[in-house]
Amino acid sequence: MSHPLKALSLAYYPAVTNHIADDPTPKDQAVYVPSVSPGFAMDVHAANWTRPLPNGISSNMLNFLDPANRDFFSISHVMSSAGQALRQPRPCIITDRDRSSTTLICDSGGYQIASGRMKITSDQDRLDILRWMELHADYAMTLDVPTGPVRRDPNYAFKSFRDCLTQTSDHLAFFERHRQTNAVELLNVLQGNDPNEADAWYDEVKKYAFEGWAFAGILRNDLYQLCRRVLIMANEGQIETKTWIHVLGTSDLETAVLLTALQRSINRHINPRLRISFDTSSPFRALAQKRAFTIPTFTSKEMSMPMRAVPDGAKFVGSDVRWPWPSPIGDRMTLSDFCVSRPPTAMSFHDKLSNHLLAHHNLAALCWGISLANRVFDSETVDHHHSIVPHVGAGVEAIDRVLASGSLATLATYKPTFAMLRHSDAYDTGDEHRE
Repeated sequence: MSHPLKALSLAYYPAVTNHIADDPTPKDQAVYVPSVSPGFAMDVHAANWTRPLPNGISSNMLNFLDPANRDFFSISHVMSSAGQALRQPRPCIITDRDRSSTTLICDSGGYQIASGRMKITSDQDRLDILRWMELHADYAMTLDVPTGPVRRDPNYAFKSFRDCLTQTSDHLAFFERHRQTNAVELLNVLQGNDPNEADAWYDEVKKYAFEGWAFAGILRNDLYQLCRRVLIMANEGQIETKTWIHVLGTSDLETAVLLTALQRSINRHINPRLRISFDTSSPFRALAQKRAFTIPTFTSKEMSMPMRAVPDGAKFVGSDVRWPWPSPIGDRMTLSDFCVSRPPTAMSFHDKLSNHLLAHHNLAALCWGISLANRVFDSETVDHHHSIVPHVGAGVEAIDRVLASGSLATLATYKPTFAMLRHSDAYDTGDEHRE
């Protein structure tokens, strides 16, 4: 994957942290990091399929972490959650990956805490999470207690913002005492349901000197609040020596472009070595709704990655009609590869392999859409003429002016510009996309 401004990026960003030789991800772009389901990761590693793969596809080609697949489809950054993977029974493409060619960013289990599926009942629970991440990850979230459920879930174990912060601070102190030196770089997770809570959270957790930051909660998609926090960090010496910022649970195309702009501005004006990443599990979560990513939409009003219902029915079984949407695996797949004969009691004409083929398609299609969005904005930024979502183009330019100024007063003058940007989906409660 080449970058259209490669010469420019090398001039501006000569020292961005990256241990991967010939990394296909441009170093001056915020990198999308998919959170991979354990089932997919284990099944692809085992490669024990009960029926043939699509024509021209070998089993190892489904392993998108293998650099040998770069001519087909591979990625260099991946995410897993200790809350899911800690107890998984089999090896997988993540635990057995080539660490010289990949970076694993690990979530600590905050979403599982928020959803009630994981409880921390002892120091051993915390130590198990920390040691798993130290064994497998390059970067890892500190263990946080999400604040979003306080406002919506009367059964949440933590009844107030202060309860969440107090327990999180205790987790941070534990991680600080028990971490193994240089085993993994830790990212201090930021929460809060409004700016006042976010300030209080940051003021409490900043005393722990970890290697980077992670943005969670409902403010993570608000670029005004992200820039405000970065300015505060810069003014307090809390970002100049950090290596990584991760934004949890987001992957829409507008946010991808804006996070690239944020990384470039941080690199240019504050810290030339810092990298930004962001994640979702949406390519895998979409399986439950039987939906596939299609092709990107670029207009003056929106930049998005639409999804559509996938083929499912007896009429597709045995069909040589091609899979409708482009991707490396979709281009080699027919509907008979995806829809297969099933028992009369089955609710669908999909089996486990169908789901894994769909997940691979979704991931590749989304990665392509994000890459294309960055290419579009790189070209339109050359002459500052934004025909695609002009409000995002204005946001890209505002981010650089704000960070160049280093001033919260300058940020305030751009509040109307930031108000035009996507802040969050209506249903977004802050952490559900972390799984």
